[in-house]
Amino acid sequence: MKKIIYLIFACVAILSACKKGKFVENTEYERLGVADPKYTYLKFLNVTPSSPTINFYIDGAKFTSGQSTSGVENAGYNYTTATSLYPDFGYAVTAPGSRKLTAKIIPSVTVDPSLEVLNTTITPAAGKYYTIFTSGVYSTTNKSVGPVLVVEDVRPALDTSKVFVRVINLYNGGPNVDLIRNSTGTKLVSNLPYGAASPFAEIGSPGVGVAPAVLYTLNNAATNTALASNVSYSFTKGRAYTIFLKGILGNATFPLTLTNYTTFYY
Repeated sequence: MKKIIYLIFACVAILSACKKGKFVENTEYERLGVADPKYTYLKFLNVTPSSPTINFYIDGAKFTSGQSTSGVENAGYNYTTATSLYPDFGYAVTAPGSRKLTAKIIPSVTVDPSLEVLNTTITPAAGKYYTIFTSGVYSTTNKSVGPVLVVEDVRPALDTSKVFVRVINLYNGGPNVDLIRNSTGTKLVSNLPYGAASPFAEIGSPGVGVAPAVLYTLNNAATNTALASNVSYSFTKGRAYTIFLKGILGNATFPLTLTNYTTFYY
């Protein structure tokens, strides 16, 4: 019985030490607010065809990393995994202003271990959110995952009865594109060129239920012919989504692919 009593007393003592905003050992930590001007908020997607497995660095410090199962870094992100950091919802934070952005191949591979494959400068603003996409095509003669497309993620005035969608066009060699909602014929995105991002478009009355299926068609804007037809997404109401296009025109290894992730939600 004494052991139980001592355990209860010990738990009470520990809980008493856990004041709001502090660890048990009284280490101060900071609670991040929304759009805190002390920070800028970043996420990365590697959509460079043939890209090796890489991690990203800000001012020389590693900013992304996959889990390693050995003493040597053996996990990162490539074209297939695409998303390198927080695909849905989340962002990592860093200081705003001019920052050196680099990427290196993970050191555990046999071909070009630790090779720097990106070296550029970004200037994210205070309190703003960004998604950074790699682009181009990686090859033995072009050992680069750049250039990068830096897209500011501007939160729409979300509505729990609606869905919001934008498109990022990184389809190498592809045409300008339109995104059309099948049921209404509404052109949600118009004439979007390669290397560009559309603003969020509102989908009013998406259907019955929390996440109704909506059919879309992606058209070649110049010829009005379908690149992808009857694409079905069950997007949850009250959220904003990004659809990004990747691949290489006429390439069977890297065909046109449409991928989506949740960008904002209530």
